[in-house]
Parts: sequence; structure tokens; C-alpha cells
Amino acid sequence: MVLMFRFYLLVCVFLSNFALAQELTLPPAKNFFTDSQKVWKKQTPILIMFSIPDCGFCKKVKEEVIGPMADLKEYDNKIIIRHINANSFDDIRNFYNEEVSHNEFASRSAVNFFPSVLLVDQYGVTLEKMIGVTNEDYYWTDLDELIISATDKLTNKMKAKL
Repeated sequence: MVLMFRFYLLVCVFLSNFALAQELTLPPAKNFFTDSQKVWKKQTPILIMFSIPDCGFCKKVKEEVIGPMADLKEYDNKIIIRHINANSFDDIRNFYNEEVSHNEFASRSAVNFFPSVLLVDQYGVTLEKMIGVTNEDYYWTDLDELIISATDKLTNKMKAKL
């Protein structure tokens, strides 16, 4: 009986850890060239979160801010969320439709401190950025303000006449 209880307890712990790991999943970056077309249509910036494994603040930002943000309908029309694992060598398509690794994309974006969040336009040009976590209590609020600012900049760029 005790052995059976231990087995069920072990299964519960395993499943709860699996569920927790699932919650940390953000929309991964795969094709920024395609995403740039969505920027043109929706006139919303792309939010790119750069992180590395085993980074405590990265995990906290994913769990408490960007993950919930990705799940809220309110943000569907505000931003396009993508995640870059700066240690990964998985291939993605950049804004010029070139195949690069997550690691190379982070390097080319001059991101070397984690977590970092960039809000970019349809060409991958940075509109706003948040490097690290300066204040845990106001991170979501500060990020919201940057999203508004980036959206305003993007809108003004797209309205500009040559």
C-alpha cells in the first residue's frame, strides 16, 4: 500500500513539473520574414524576448509577464510575441529571409545580457528595449509603457511620406 502511494506521489510530482514546464513555453521565433508581413497588416511591433537556460530572472519574466501576456486576448492586437533562446543553434529565418541560428540572431542584435526584450518594426529595427529586470514589481507596467511607445513610433513610421 505504501509503495503504491509513493508511486502515485511520484507520478503527480512528474506531471506537475511537466505542466509547469509547459507554462514557460513562449511562441518561439521561427520566421521573422513572415512575421514582418504581419507587422505591415496589423501595424503592431514584434516583442522579442531573449533568454538563456538556467537564468532565474528569465524564468521569472517568462512565468509572470511574457507568458501570461501571450495568453491574453488583449495583447493579440498589440504585439507579436516571439522568444529567442540565445544559447540555441536551432535555425530561424531573420528579417532578410536568411537562415541563422537563435544564437547568431541574438549576437547580431547585440544582446548579451538576459533577459532582454526588444520591440522591433517590420525591418527588425529596434523601437524600444528593456534590458534585465530593474524593478520586479513594475516590470509588467514598464513593459506595457514600452509597448505603447513602440506602437506609436511604428505608426508614425508607417504614416511617413517620402
